[in-house]
Amino acid sequence: MKILRSPAAWYGLWSAMLLVSVGNALLNIPALSSSRGLVFSWLLAAVAGTQMLVGGARFLGRRIVALSVILLIVFAFAQGAQRIRATVPGPSSRGADFCAYYIAGKFVSPHPVESLYQLPFYADGRMNLQAMVPVSSAWHAASMDYQLPYSAPFIYPPFFAVLMKPLSHLSYAAAFAAWSMLSTLLMLAAVLLSLDLGGVRVNGKLALMLGVGVFCYYPILDDLYFGQIGGMILFLVAAAAWLLVKKRDWLSAFCLAAATLIKLTPVLVVPVLVFHRRWKWLGAYVAWMIGLLAFSVWQAGWAMHLEYWRVVMPSISCGAAVCQNSSIMAYVQELFLGHVALSMQAPQTIPPYACAVSRWVSLAVYGWILFRCYLRRRDGLVVRDLAVMALLGIVVSPISWWHHYTLGLLPFLYLWGKRPEKGNRLLLVLFLAVATNAIGIVRIAVMNHVWQLILAAILPALTIAVAYRSLSPGAMMVEGEARVIDEAEAPVAS
Repeated sequence: MKILRSPAAWYGLWSAMLLVSVGNALLNIPALSSSRGLVFSWLLAAVAGTQMLVGGARFLGRRIVALSVILLIVFAFAQGAQRIRATVPGPSSRGADFCAYYIAGKFVSPHPVESLYQLPFYADGRMNLQAMVPVSSAWHAASMDYQLPYSAPFIYPPFFAVLMKPLSHLSYAAAFAAWSMLSTLLMLAAVLLSLDLGGVRVNGKLALMLGVGVFCYYPILDDLYFGQIGGMILFLVAAAAWLLVKKRDWLSAFCLAAATLIKLTPVLVVPVLVFHRRWKWLGAYVAWMIGLLAFSVWQAGWAMHLEYWRVVMPSISCGAAVCQNSSIMAYVQELFLGHVALSMQAPQTIPPYACAVSRWVSLAVYGWILFRCYLRRRDGLVVRDLAVMALLGIVVSPISWWHHYTLGLLPFLYLWGKRPEKGNRLLLVLFLAVATNAIGIVRIAVMNHVWQLILAAILPALTIAVAYRSLSPGAMMVEGEARVIDEAEAPVAS
């Protein structure tokens, strides 16, 4: 027990957990996702938990000890999830989404020759988000020519396809490796920016623990596994907020404009800047939107942009009523259906008015929280409002896959630093639910329709509750007050 009480043992245990987390998340090492690897990982977590129980973490501050308990749970769940993923029968889905980005870059390089949007639809016009593109399409032929494992459809704005042009000149394997490295670096940079926004000073202990947390955060695991864009969106939104605080309006506006043209949901935070009368920033944002859109049209062609707005947007605006979609729109449609679809295959038909009602409910929730931001505008906490609306934007969007909560790291870290310690309990509950995806995993296994609907309501309800409470009087520390988490904190009582 004396060994467990030493700081060296703590550093050794958390360093080992970090290596396991990075190895499983990035390197796809079979030994780590094997049964023996899982037992070893859980043994590390158990020893680290025992160390805290016997007083081996007394050299840490109270808030770091509380954080370590949360992260040990997240670590244990993450390694279990990696083991489950490794045992799923059939071909690996690693890089499935990146395949679509790669082909899109090919299609607009050096000049557009084919439509980016060769999409499978249901009879009512909704997009079948599970199906691959038609076998007879040029998109499928391109995936065969480049020996890609998937021919998933591309559903993002043309601007993102333009950004993928440089990577499309590499081989698929090299492009995916470069994309994974870039995504990882952007995520880590976004974490540092978010902590700085929250007034948290990072030291060695906190950096080690947050490293474990980042590489065990379920949305990031999904993001890196499928090759998604969450890391880029997280960085751009975090950089926009950080640069705004530094009074670099033009660079801040550029970051959010780029995020908006890659994925439209970041535009949901723009009204906050109107409430706070940031007219220079808003002018810069409009200028950048026009400039970047003109560049996109020049590179991809006007026809592709028209097709995106006329065909793609209407077809995905109804979302998908499946268990992996955590949006409010999906939940309202599931209430109409009376159950939750347990696969990625959405129901081919939905009840009349289900889509329209779900849109109005989502719009009402967005308007309600936005109105609270307007009422609290005199607080002057523009970053708080940006973080809250970024979090809310995840659940009011038509589609909110599990990996979309990668963007949630910004509000989680900012609010953790800025909110009083007692006010963080609901935030930590939401973080645990998102970081472990325990609710989503249980929901897949539950066959009772009533329990499916109850479980499906938890994540959107928690997200809305955190957004609402963050805008309550006294919920936040005053602007400029920092939360320093280092050795100067009061140690844990023995």
